[in-house]
Amino acid sequence: MEQINIRESDKFHMTNLLLFYCDRMQGFFGLGAHINELITYFKDQRDINITVILTETDKYSECTFVHEGRMNVLYIPSPENGLFVSSEDNMIAHVLTTRILQVAYPYLKNLANIVCWFNSIAELNLARQIKNIIPCKILYVHHGWAWKDRIKVEDNIFAMEWRKGNTAFCPSAFEGTNSQLEMVNISDITITVTSQANEYFRSAFDIQDDKLRTIYNGISPPECRKFDNQTLRRELGIMNGERIILYSGRLTSSKGVYFLIDAFKSLLSKLPDCRLVLTGTGALGDILKAAAPTWGKITLTDFVSREWMQKWYSVADVGILPSLMEQCSYAAIEMMFWKVPLIVSAVDGLEEIFEHGSDCLKIPVHHDKNGERILMPLEIEQLLFELLENKQLCEFLTENAYKKALNHFTLCKMGTGYLELVRTMGESTPK
Repeated sequence: MEQINIRESDKFHMTNLLLFYCDRMQGFFGLGAHINELITYFKDQRDINITVILTETDKYSECTFVHEGRMNVLYIPSPENGLFVSSEDNMIAHVLTTRILQVAYPYLKNLANIVCWFNSIAELNLARQIKNIIPCKILYVHHGWAWKDRIKVEDNIFAMEWRKGNTAFCPSAFEGTNSQLEMVNISDITITVTSQANEYFRSAFDIQDDKLRTIYNGISPPECRKFDNQTLRRELGIMNGERIILYSGRLTSSKGVYFLIDAFKSLLSKLPDCRLVLTGTGALGDILKAAAPTWGKITLTDFVSREWMQKWYSVADVGILPSLMEQCSYAAIEMMFWKVPLIVSAVDGLEEIFEHGSDCLKIPVHHDKNGERILMPLEIEQLLFELLENKQLCEFLTENAYKKALNHFTLCKMGTGYLELVRTMGESTPK
């Protein structure tokens, strides 16, 4: 493990980037991908010193501070009672947060120009207390709306009920939103990963423009030719002539997977050589029930490593993200780079990022009697059929999507935006 070597002349200009991160939240999808990509970028910057406070870890049985490459990591194991950091405003949550900060303090007390980087409202109690412990600036990255996991109405409907103070409309949605807004207000800067979220903060919740920045997610362009697909198809158990429809993400109703399963079951009567591959964690038992009786045609992987995810991208004939709520999807960006023809739902960030008929096909959004978003399986089936039967259209969409990914969704572009902001915040940190 390499000790961080900081020249004496560089110390005054060094920004200390402090990331609090719950080990249980790590993963390749979404949040985990975002953090891992940015850490990779920051580690190459000689004026950025990264310290990760990794809470609720099982790697060590006691608190352990190590140097990993150009990064410091403080591992704080889970308490014996299994508690983990949360946004709950109660004594137990506050005591746990206080103890974490007490453990971290000896490693932070001599640092200057500290920027604390938070990614989840689960870390709200840490954000509430951190400025009382050390002089710092707080950067919060907003990845998605808490209320959209509770109710699936359109943005303007929720904003109207919020402005009326109609908590009874959906109590849990209001509670989650209150926590997110508190995190935004505590933070010096909030980064949104879409312009849609930036505008919604300002129009629905009156957040000042100078507290908000928008930076799209990005990745390092992958080596998309590193697999031999014939060998890989045999390794994955894919039959000759079998066509792969790939979904990547959480397996929950808010991601539209049940609409997708219904559409796929209907599609099999027209294209029986298809297989639906659902990569991700979630309600696997419920998914299996919904898949009946076509179990033999649907593959569930649960969590997979990055390498295995890339193997599925390599062999996929069509990728689909039928979500009812989405911001700047890492699965979508990955598929753009791997030239997987894409079908996405016309919601939120997906609506902002993609153009129907140019770099994807879009699933129209409808509403049920309660005004909540739904998708029509028949429309999903028709779009799947269209892409699977039209290679020329697939090539047109994937070439345009690939060019867009290179222009807007690279790690270099994302990292440059974060780096400029972090440096500016570090320079203005209270002494």
